[in-house]
Amino acid sequence: MSSALPSQLPGSESRHPSVAEAPDASDVRSGLRCNEFQAYVQPKFDLKSQTVQCVEVLARWQHPLRGLLSPATFIALMTREHLLDELLCSLLEQGLSCQVELHRQGSEIGFAFNLSLQQLTSEVLVANLISRLLEHPLPLSSVTLEITEDATASVSPSVLQRLARLKAVGVRLSMDDFGMGHSSLWRLSQIPFDELKLAGEFTHQIGHSPRARAVVRHALALAGELGIPLIVEGIETEVQRSILMELGASYGQGYLCASPMPASSLGAWLHSPRDRPGARIPRLFNSGLPIGAVGQSYPKM
Repeated sequence: MSSALPSQLPGSESRHPSVAEAPDASDVRSGLRCNEFQAYVQPKFDLKSQTVQCVEVLARWQHPLRGLLSPATFIALMTREHLLDELLCSLLEQGLSCQVELHRQGSEIGFAFNLSLQQLTSEVLVANLISRLLEHPLPLSSVTLEITEDATASVSPSVLQRLARLKAVGVRLSMDDFGMGHSSLWRLSQIPFDELKLAGEFTHQIGHSPRARAVVRHALALAGELGIPLIVEGIETEVQRSILMELGASYGQGYLCASPMPASSLGAWLHSPRDRPGARIPRLFNSGLPIGAVGQSYPKM
């Protein structure tokens, strides 16, 4: 997609902001109403065989003027405007529908969705999630909720109760960005997670930092002791994959395997030849930056 867009459409001065301006709250609300926020997916893969059993659902905004926008453009704004719940419900609907269609085609793929601890303070959201999940015709063990945190997040008794209710319907819980910020050992002891996702910051340093390698090694040992898998995020090079395999890692996620792609493209991607990792990386945001730029990260959702 071209990064060269007009700053103003002819005759639209009274109706549209300049493309050069950042989207505002009314723009985001309009995008939600018009279903402009699309579910993209990124595979989690077996480091040895490169087979894919699960994908993480991510948000992209197909803006009518600005083109395809990354979460860095809108997640902070949506958080301030309390619109993340609406976005999550849209992504859940798109993702579950895609999962059902893939199952019909013979591909049994798990789908993972990001849910913040802050969102879990909403009883209405959790009730809506449970209601929608119970309508899903596939086993809910194929659905994972990746629990993300922010600086204001806390785990109150009511939040723990809501997590227990979600787990009781059959979904899996994953601790996202393990090793960073508030994603701590204490949190791990509070919540019955089924999976750990090690933050990609460690992967980016693993080739030159013995300390980063030590963290990965001990995280793997901890996950093994708990009897749950550890997914290593941020894998972008064959060197990183080789080192991780030497350390004992089995599963990963990152641009080496695949860049985020529209959920509607996943079926074709799964059935296409993938002789080498990363063969489908080149996709462009309207910023002109590749989605798979090494070391680049975006807010989750």
